[in-house]
Amino acid sequence: MLERDATFDAAKVREAWDRAADAYAEGQASGRDYYRYEFFGPAQVDLCGDVRGMRLLDVGCGSGYFAREMARRGARVLAIDIAPRMIGHARDHEQREPLGIEYRVGDAAEIGSVFRGESFDMATSCVALQDMPDAATVMRGVRSVLARGRRFVASITHPCSDMPFRAWEKDENGRKRWLCVDRYFDRTALDYAWRGWAYDFTTPALHATLEDWVTWSLGAGFELRALREPRPTADAIRSRPDLEDAARVPYYVIFDLVARA
Repeated sequence: MLERDATFDAAKVREAWDRAADAYAEGQASGRDYYRYEFFGPAQVDLCGDVRGMRLLDVGCGSGYFAREMARRGARVLAIDIAPRMIGHARDHEQREPLGIEYRVGDAAEIGSVFRGESFDMATSCVALQDMPDAATVMRGVRSVLARGRRFVASITHPCSDMPFRAWEKDENGRKRWLCVDRYFDRTALDYAWRGWAYDFTTPALHATLEDWVTWSLGAGFELRALREPRPTADAIRSRPDLEDAARVPYYVIFDLVARA
């Protein structure tokens, strides 16, 4: 059984991300979220490959970053998020830059009951599944809306570095020496504290082991086609020196899953 904070449920996730939405959207629009734009986002886009003409479901779309990346590459995108205020920001962006994306407010755990079976050619999720209280149910729902052989490309924070205890040891000049992590096998809810944005906010997430994530994927009816642990390029680090630590330890993992019979 998963050891889960009883308050980590859909209502708490919706409330937290609604509260965070204005600062989060502003941070993305301003370029503050360069980890997403210059590091793990492009890596996931590359792994998705050619999406032209595909009917694509983006799961946990937030203010729409990854949905827009897929639409710009020719996909016909329907994107969902549990937080109405997040979807409001995504729709505002669609009005300013029309890409034909349909945004809906929805709980990803209900995908299997909301959409017809085999109604999408591909599904994506960009660093969102760990924010969902029941990722296994989400994965089963995603599998149900994909035909055999279709792909689900999903990224999460890396379980081997994003643990219940996590702290960088620094030298006297403030340079990061090594990352201290602990309690990897604790399956528990975490609270992420976001600092330095337009205002501070906190969001809940689930820490589970890499074994859990693979087990949930296989149990949902997927095969693991590939797994990627993105690293920032040398050019990205020259442009953004703060990315240097992400070239030393894995911060994200991307699953390339294929729906099996």
